[in-house]
Amino acid sequence: MDILSKIVERTAHTLAGRKAATPLSALEARIRDAGRQTISLKARLTEPRPHVIAEFKRKSPSRPNINLTADPVAIARQYQAGGASAMSVLTEPDFFGGSPDDLRAIRPHVSMPLLRKDFMIDPYQFYEAREMGADLVLLIARILEPAQLAEFSRLAGELGLETLCEVHNLEELEKVGDAPIDFLGVNCRDLKRFETNLDHLVDITGSLPAGAPWVAESGIHAPADLQRLHRAGYQLFLIGEYLMKSGDPAARLQELIV
Repeated sequence: MDILSKIVERTAHTLAGRKAATPLSALEARIRDAGRQTISLKARLTEPRPHVIAEFKRKSPSRPNINLTADPVAIARQYQAGGASAMSVLTEPDFFGGSPDDLRAIRPHVSMPLLRKDFMIDPYQFYEAREMGADLVLLIARILEPAQLAEFSRLAGELGLETLCEVHNLEELEKVGDAPIDFLGVNCRDLKRFETNLDHLVDITGSLPAGAPWVAESGIHAPADLQRLHRAGYQLFLIGEYLMKSGDPAARLQELIV
């Protein structure tokens, strides 16, 4: 069983417990009571500059200690001060050290859109995301069928959430089809060896549809990397480790988006 299958299996197990503890009707009531309007990332793309989705990530299967003691609110404030267009927050606990409470803690302190980055396999998770304070959700084509991608994209839209659909290759891109996604992400990390290859992000651009803005994911470790990919047509850049390992994430961000 590969690592992604293990994560999905664990996600399904923990999700069953959350659904038993908190019925969907309770989540819907909390969303109504909060009355919060979501924040659109699309609306922030009016400037032609590179737009960074800065990620809060304590660890990953390939990096067991990125920044285990990081304070989510402190990092969020730095990201906003540095000019991030949005922030990605890992909420998966076992493999990434994340928590829904990280996203809930961040929400009152920043005005930028927040992406719930998790392994979305059930409609319940979209209501969770909305209740947590998220504005976007991640859809991973590798773990979803075409019908699920379409269904989840529509559900997200009904809840006021935008969608970032992630693919690794052309086979996964075919699964996306005409699903009403808002952003198309290309992840250049090989999930077997955990290596990244920026050349892949450039090479695949000739096959990417023009309907949704492109997001380059993984492997960006310098301003030159971002500039190369921006010239290739990517408008957004999801960057985590490079920022999380910095003593001054705001300064690092400013270097990237100049």
